[in-house]
Amino acid sequence: MNHLAIDTSTNICSVSLYCNNKYNTMKKEDISDHSEYLPIFVNKLLSNDVKINFIALNIGPGSFTGLKIGCSFAKGLAKALNITIVPIVTFEALKNEITSSNYFLSIYSHRDFSFYTKIKNGVMGEHKCDKISNFKDEKVFGYGFPKDLNVNYKEIKPCSEKVSIIALENYNDFKNKSIDNINPIYLMQNSK
Repeated sequence: MNHLAIDTSTNICSVSLYCNNKYNTMKKEDISDHSEYLPIFVNKLLSNDVKINFIALNIGPGSFTGLKIGCSFAKGLAKALNITIVPIVTFEALKNEITSSNYFLSIYSHRDFSFYTKIKNGVMGEHKCDKISNFKDEKVFGYGFPKDLNVNYKEIKPCSEKVSIIALENYNDFKNKSIDNINPIYLMQNSK
């Protein structure tokens, strides 16, 4: 099933076209403005009049601005093309390639905070934005931590292809749903 996958959850803007069982992906790393690259990537990927059946979208948690831009863009495009959006949580897309059953998944947020979830026996826990010290000595997979925080983690870069893989598995759950209720997952830092 042909579709477009979008990931703007971090400082990586990534867009993939899945067509004829192959991926064509465009991405730019270390950016601060997804709105500069997202329309260019989509225009180039859809330039050959490829008909897409849906849009796979990373809805977060992650960068507030990146998620807002990605979601707004995807909703506008989906309405124009009269197709659905399959929303995918950042952690679902990232955990797909991890074989451990107990670990933390985390995306750096700001200062000494990150978005994270604990995976226990393969089951995902609550999504949080909290101090990195809560899991610093645990097995961590994630993305974006500055070196000066000394977080020992295995890097897993967010990518639209990972979002696409999960979306293909979940398409039937969303094929007849309205896109009006699809919104980014914004997490606030714990105030304790």
